[in-house]
Amino acid sequence: MRLARLIVTFFYIGHTKIAPGSIASLVTTMIFYLFAKHLISYLFIIIILITTFLAFFAISVYTYKLIEKDRSEIVIDEVIGQSIALLPLLLFEQTNPPQLFMCMISLLFFRFFDIVKPYPIYKFDKMNNTFGVIFDDILAGVFSALFLIIALSF
Repeated sequence: MRLARLIVTFFYIGHTKIAPGSIASLVTTMIFYLFAKHLISYLFIIIILITTFLAFFAISVYTYKLIEKDRSEIVIDEVIGQSIALLPLLLFEQTNPPQLFMCMISLLFFRFFDIVKPYPIYKFDKMNNTFGVIFDDILAGVFSALFLIIALSF
């Protein structure tokens, strides 16, 4: 249970009192920015997939006896979604490492889609299970990545 808590709270960031999801997204963005010059796009994709796999099992263990599955301290889903939102910076950005400004644009796009939850994101957010906890943030990350690709083309 301790390992599951460590994973789902992203090293206890989820226990912050104010905006734990936003803080986890910001920390993810800063970690990405610091290590982006050493990342290869396919390696980052593998990291995202492994994190998603671990998150699925950790959230299942952590929420096993809980009625409400999508609790505010669970922020590993924001880490996954934000990582997906940052992926175009490795795939399409001309500068290496990506510019901090573009990382922040990615963060703003992701937080917008994660908070507003347009269709179909809100459908998955309403699911009270592990899949819904993770997949709404994956979709928010995909929407953000698409908007970031459009922004990078200008």
